[in-house]
Amino acid sequence: MPVQFSAPLMDAKHFPPSLIKAQPAFSLEGSSLRRHSLPVNDVSTFSRARYALAAAALHLKQSSQQNTVLLPAYHCPALVEPFIYAGYNIVFYPQLADLSTDIAIFSHLLSPQVTHVVVVRYFGFSQNADELIQEAFAANKLVIEDNAHSLVHFWQTCEAQPPAISASVSSVAKTLGSADGGVLYLPGFSGSAQVIPDFITELKALRSGNRPVTGSADTGLRYFRTAMQTADCLRASRWLMLHSNYAAISRQRRDNYQYLAQQLQHSSAGQVLYPTLTQHDVPYVLPFLLHDIDGFTRLRQQQIQVLRWEELATPVTGVVSNYQQHLVQLPVHQALSKQHLQNIVKALS
Repeated sequence: MPVQFSAPLMDAKHFPPSLIKAQPAFSLEGSSLRRHSLPVNDVSTFSRARYALAAAALHLKQSSQQNTVLLPAYHCPALVEPFIYAGYNIVFYPQLADLSTDIAIFSHLLSPQVTHVVVVRYFGFSQNADELIQEAFAANKLVIEDNAHSLVHFWQTCEAQPPAISASVSSVAKTLGSADGGVLYLPGFSGSAQVIPDFITELKALRSGNRPVTGSADTGLRYFRTAMQTADCLRASRWLMLHSNYAAISRQRRDNYQYLAQQLQHSSAGQVLYPTLTQHDVPYVLPFLLHDIDGFTRLRQQQIQVLRWEELATPVTGVVSNYQQHLVQLPVHQALSKQHLQNIVKALS
C-alpha cells in the first residue's frame, strides 16, 4: 500500500518573518583554520541528510527478496521518502510518550519479511535507541542509525564503528548552520559519483543562506528530488564541518537548553519533554508539549520559528496523533543570545 502523508496543519506564509530562527545562520565564528581530527573514513557527503539516507537504502538493498524497512511512526517526510524512492515496503513501529519504543512490541515487528530497521535519536537524545539497535541486529536486520539531530553522536558512531550499525546519517546544517550538508557513514560505499556544485551555486547559497534546489519533487513525493541525489554538499559546508569547534558548540547548546528547561519548568503553556540532560546529550532543540494547540500559532506570531512535525504517514494514532499537534521544537542553538532565550520564555508565560 502506498504511503500517504497528512496535510500540513499550518503554512509559514500565515506568519510574520521569524526573528528567532530554529537553526543558526551560517557563520565562521567559532571555527578555525586548523582542521580538526575527525573519523572521516567511510564518510560521504551529500546536499541533505535525506539523500544520504537514500544512498544508504540503495546500497544496502538486498536483491534476493523484497526489502521491507521498519520506520518510527513519529517522523517527518524526509525520513520516509528516501525509502519510497528506493522501492522499499514500509512498516511503522510506535513510540511511547518519551519517544522510546516498547521493546516487546518492537521485537514482535521484527518478522522475517523485515530486512532493515531505522532507529532515530530524537532531538539529540537517545531514548532507548541503543536497545533497539541491538535487538534489531540480533534479529539479523540491517540497522540504519538516524543522527540527523546529532552531528556529535554521528562522529562518535564513525569512531566506534559498532558492528550492529550498518549505516548512520546526520545533518551538517542542523548543527552548524551551513547552507546545506548531509553526511553518511557507510563502510564499503563510494561517494565518488557525487557532483561538486559549481561556484555560482556556491555563491548563491552563501548569499541566501540556503542551497538552491534543482528539479521538481518526484511523483508521489513532497520533498525528495531525484536530481539532488548525486549532488555533493557545498565546499563551505564541508569546510565548516571539518573546522568547527564541536566541544564549544555542544557546551553552548547544553547551556541554552538547561536555561530554557529550568525557566519553563512550571510553565502553564505546557511541559518540557526532557527536563534534564545526561552527559551524552547534545540537544538539537528543546521538545515542548503544549497544553493548547493554539500555542503554536502564538509562538509563530511572536516571530519565534518553532518547528512541528505535522506531515505524518497516515493513519495517525495514539501518542503520534497528539504530538503532531502539540509537540513543538524550541530553538536552543549556539547562536542564540540570552535575550533570545528570555523572549522564548516570555512567549510561553
